[in-house]
Amino acid sequence: MRYCILVLAVFAVSTGAFASWWWPFGGKEDDVPRISELLEPASRFIDAASDYADDGKIDEAVAEYRKALAELDRIELENPDRADKPEFATVRNKRAYIESSIDSMLLAQARNNARAVAVSDTTELEKKYREELRARKEAATPAAASRPADKGLKAKMLQAKGDFKRKDYAAASATVEEALKERPNYAPALNLRGLVEFATGHADLAEKTFTQLIRSNPDFYPGYYNMARIIFKTRGEAGREAALRYYDAGRDHCNGPEDRYLEEKLR
Repeated sequence: MRYCILVLAVFAVSTGAFASWWWPFGGKEDDVPRISELLEPASRFIDAASDYADDGKIDEAVAEYRKALAELDRIELENPDRADKPEFATVRNKRAYIESSIDSMLLAQARNNARAVAVSDTTELEKKYREELRARKEAATPAAASRPADKGLKAKMLQAKGDFKRKDYAAASATVEEALKERPNYAPALNLRGLVEFATGHADLAEKTFTQLIRSNPDFYPGYYNMARIIFKTRGEAGREAALRYYDAGRDHCNGPEDRYLEEKLR
């Protein structure tokens, strides 16, 4: 394997900064973001959708709700070890609420648009709506069929995460490479590869990996945050401006949450 590195010496950079799974949150090894923090971007999309709905702008509201659904998907993908736990019930409840709201608005829109036309036209509009619903369910079926493979990848990443936290970097690297063979440019795998490379003293390789992560997954904010950390840790004050640009890109472009460490060091 390309990065199966047997670590025989302690790297000068404190690995405590890498204890968190996604790392941008910083803090102690057991310091993980609260569900409320993870849900902040999705909540903003939901609030925007509600405002649009109140103004009668159904298309805009549905678009914002779908952004929120995409954000919930990202949260579950990034937290495979927490997704099935009771603490993630809020995520599941929000998903059910959003899907129900979308269905209700689309049906109401079909009926409202039909009020000024004949009854036969109303029936046709509702028929189209039902067809759209059926198409969505059919699309969900192939997605469900692919979930065993996704669970396999999540299991690999959970294993790699555990190895990384135990500082068994060779094992973590081997598992990451297996995941990337199965799904090239898989964001969680690239993210962990970069952390392993930096933790084992290969900052140059880590920068290349996070560059690949950002280019292939431009909406994945941990890539920007981790690149900012590497630049600041390796270049110090000389890299502050470049590090801040990456951090701001993660915040502004990806709606990433505030990172206490980067705020303190870069602002």
